Amino acid sequence: MTNLTHRSPRIPFLRMTGIILVSTLLGLAIGIGVAVRSTDVKVTKYALHLVDYADHFTDEINSTLDVVNASPFPFCSDEDIARLRGMVFHGHLVKEIGRVRGGNLYCTSMTGRLQSPMVQAKPDIVTPSGKAIRLNTPLISAPGMLGDITESGEADFVAARDTFAHLREAPMSYTTTLTNRVQNQILRTAGEPLQLTNEEIFGEKKLIRGDRYFVARCSERYAPCMVASLSLHDAWDMNISNIRGFGLIGMLAGIALAGTIAVPRKRSLATQLRRALRGNLITVVYQPIVDVKTGQIVGAEALARWTNEDGQYIPPDVFVSAAEELGLIAKLTRVVLKLIVAELGEYMRSHPSFRLNVNISATDLADSSFLPMLEKLLAQNKIASSSVNLELTERSTADHHLAISAISKLRERGHAFYIDDFGTGYSSLSYLNELAVDAIKIDRAFTDAIGTGSLTAAIVPQILAMAEALHVKVVVEGVERAEQSQYFARLDQEILAQGWHFGEAIPAREFLVLLEAKAAGTSDQVH
Repeated sequence: MTNLTHRSPRIPFLRMTGIILVSTLLGLAIGIGVAVRSTDVKVTKYALHLVDYADHFTDEINSTLDVVNASPFPFCSDEDIARLRGMVFHGHLVKEIGRVRGGNLYCTSMTGRLQSPMVQAKPDIVTPSGKAIRLNTPLISAPGMLGDITESGEADFVAARDTFAHLREAPMSYTTTLTNRVQNQILRTAGEPLQLTNEEIFGEKKLIRGDRYFVARCSERYAPCMVASLSLHDAWDMNISNIRGFGLIGMLAGIALAGTIAVPRKRSLATQLRRALRGNLITVVYQPIVDVKTGQIVGAEALARWTNEDGQYIPPDVFVSAAEELGLIAKLTRVVLKLIVAELGEYMRSHPSFRLNVNISATDLADSSFLPMLEKLLAQNKIASSSVNLELTERSTADHHLAISAISKLRERGHAFYIDDFGTGYSSLSYLNELAVDAIKIDRAFTDAIGTGSLTAAIVPQILAMAEALHVKVVVEGVERAEQSQYFARLDQEILAQGWHFGEAIPAREFLVLLEAKAAGTSDQVH
């Protein structure tokens, strides 16, 4: 009789599954932890930004009141009133200045001397420095209009309304307040309804209330306290990609770990990525960027690709996130730049109007060696700076001061700057002018919505109109269907686009053949 036996594997299936599951959960836990930290940093930074602006705002009020009170001219004389008008004209936030004495208003920069003194209303709050503040006060010089008035000595300052409105950073919200700690008094002045207690604001607490995360921060010099908040739903939406990325990294790490146990020579994702960067195993593909009206290829976006040592294709969002987490993103950027110079350098030299878009990161912006490296690489290969456009995701512009400074330096060298995935991150159209970018790339979520009648689709014309008003070019991502291309081609506006409808991302050799075919007029016409 034949005795058949079944040998159990060295690493049972359930054990390997358990390793992968635990690693995935650990990745998700890390991702959630990073998301919590990121959310806290973002909301806290926003609150401090509001406080900093409030300090500058208060500085202007105080300095203006001091100058008014030091007037060399007789009280409410023609010279005194003319001086007030000059201060309003040259001021930034002031709308009107008045002169008060004994609780009565005698003249203003706009109306001049009053026929009879007007009794001032009781202040809403008196700051520790003794300044009386009246909110939402009817203005005699503009019937039907309200103003916020600060009084000190024999002068009062009428501030512009909604002075913080331009600081909105959706999806975050804010509430501005004035305080008097001595009297335990807090008065809301603008923004959302106040949801924190006096103790929580004075204690500058960070807390979750209902479905929102709140951060309170107070000025060290003046009366304002600011409360910034973000809904937990928006916080989740903002971080879901990273959480999923960490979860996927955890799962891949679990697979690698289980595989390492089963096959000792297998390596982790991090180890393979480091080896791939050292051995120049990263490849680049190029997706055409076209003029939607003519179908002409005007440029391309360089996209990094990686197939690991086990023959597995690793999605870019996975290995790019891993590179950021491992501190390898600067190395990845340099590898991509060297590859595109080697593969398309000759074409860019002979076609100076062709533009190649390269993605960079916030780390590259902060790296003082990045610009010298880029200039040296292009100079050695005789490629004009204007031939290489730099793309930055909205997320990378979260540090506004760093982004503005770095973008300015790179644009001075001739590089055009694009905001990638526009509409999904931190920036706003009003902020584009301050960033001084050259173009925005509308996220494919908006492209997918074309023709659906959804709210997302309704936003597209607004984005295009504002971009045109700011003289910012537009590149539409994810154009996959003819009706999407036709929608943008019908517009009376220069629109560039990329997506499968115009061509998928292909290796350099195939892309150069495509360019030659287009130049010869032998390629299929894009409709």
